[in-house]
This record gives sequence, structure tokens and C-alpha cells, in this order.
Amino acid sequence: MPALSLRSPLEHARLAGLLAISVAIAGCVTAAGGAKPSGPSDLPSPSPTAPSGSPSAEGFYLRAWQTQALAPQYTFTRLPQATISDGQYIDGMVAVPAIYPGPMWVGPTVQTISAKGIDAIAAEARTQGLLGSTSDFTGAPVAGAMMGHIQLVVDGKRYDLTGSPDAITTAQTPAPGSVAAFVQFWQDITGLAMWLPDDLGQSASYEPQSMAVLALPPTDATGGITPNEVAWPLATPFSGFGTALGNDSYRCAVVTGADLATLEPVVKQSNQLTRFVDSAMVKDSLLVRAMVPGEPNPCA
Repeated sequence: MPALSLRSPLEHARLAGLLAISVAIAGCVTAAGGAKPSGPSDLPSPSPTAPSGSPSAEGFYLRAWQTQALAPQYTFTRLPQATISDGQYIDGMVAVPAIYPGPMWVGPTVQTISAKGIDAIAAEARTQGLLGSTSDFTGAPVAGAMMGHIQLVVDGKRYDLTGSPDAITTAQTPAPGSVAAFVQFWQDITGLAMWLPDDLGQSASYEPQSMAVLALPPTDATGGITPNEVAWPLATPFSGFGTALGNDSYRCAVVTGADLATLEPVVKQSNQLTRFVDSAMVKDSLLVRAMVPGEPNPCA
């Protein structure tokens, strides 16, 4: 039985080939004005309609994700750790086989969450002092460390919080509005199966309404593995696919509707080394991930 890892679905496979060119690519992306990681101020206000039954559950929304100052190919496939919308809890903390090459597509799971569970989350946010005027709980972050972001909509008001999920804290009972309070809340919402197990329904595979796709020049395989090649299933060739992200060799798009129905089954049958060949005989690799409700366009 293969070992399991909680790392991002494509980080294991891409790491060996990408590390050798990381400095050069990162420099190119930065110089070309590549999009910075989305922070709370960049996000649109979601319009969830969570199940009624309590004041907190009505219109409740939550999304927790992390950003890091790296070129997009290293962070593109990272799923939000937790999303709650329309009474659905989407868990992005997915364990994937630590094999190379692994599957190209590793999707999140979804469970229903009760109004009682949503009430508990909102109450915990209040207890931890996170629903006030303070939004920055970063403390003294280490350079290059991941930053945590939480977007909350509670009782019709939106809160965009930023903090350091990995900050070392010692207080057993965090002071409201402190870095430790943010850390405690982050641990709660990214571990709902342990915190609120009785308020969650049965787990199932999440079927997204949209998929984020980054097409980029294929990297050479390592370990003597020969990449397989498949026909690019969409009518638009890579040269016109989506928009440039950082430079013209990186094309980014959010795929929906008929294109999603066409591309998704092909992606799910591919691995991390699969090369796609379009009608102009251009070969590209793909980084893909599910989009969750209320999430901004990663290609913008």
C-alpha cells in the first residue's frame, strides 16, 4: 500500500522536474507582472444561501486557504483547505498517493453540514474575537512562510482575516483577537471531522462546476519514465486558450460547461506527466484543480 501525503496533488510529481528551473521561471513570472496570490482584499463577496434554521446558518459562508510567495506553477493546484457554502462542507485536505507520476486530478470531498454545526463555527469565531475590526493576525511571520486566509460571512457581514496558521502558541486558552486565537480557529475549521463529527453528513467526491487549468511547457521526465501523449480534447488550441499568466508560455483558464464536460474525464484518466497535443501539434502539460463556490478567478 503506497504511503499517503497531504501535500498538494501535483507537488510530488512536478517537484523533481521543476526545481531545476524554479529560479529562472520565478524570475520571468515576476518580471512579467505575474498575478500575485489572491488575498482577502482581492476577493468578491460570495452570495451563499445556506440552509435556514438558525440566524448564523442563514447566508453563512466560509473559505480557508493558504498563499505563498512562489511562482504560480508551484501553488496553482493547492485547494482551499475548507469551504462551507449552501450547507455543504468541501474538504480540500486530501491525502494523495506519494507516487511518481501520480494522478493528474485529485479532487476534494464534500459533506453536508448542519445548521447546528454552522452555529458552532460562528460562535467559535466570536469567542476567539475574530468578528471585530481586526483582520491581521500575522504576528511576526517568517519570510517565505505560508500565510493563512479566512473569508467569513456571518449575519450578513463579511470578514477577511489573514494570519499565520503555523505560528507557535503556548496559551491553552487564547486571548480573543490574538494570533493564538486565529491559530485555534484555523485548526478548528480545517479539522471539522474531529471538531464537529456529529454535524457532518456522509463524505462523497466533490463534483465541481468549474475547473482551473494552467497549461505550460512540458518538463522532462526523470527516472527514465516516458510521458504518455493524448490529444487535446478542446477545440481551442493552446495558443488561444485562456489568458497568459506571467508570460505567453503559461496559459490559464477556468473551464466550465460543455468544455468542462469534455476535459474533465480526460484529465481524470491522465497522470502528472501526460502531455497534451493540440491541433497545431503543440505539446503542453497541465496543472488542474477544482474550483469551489465563492472563489475568485485564479487567472485574473
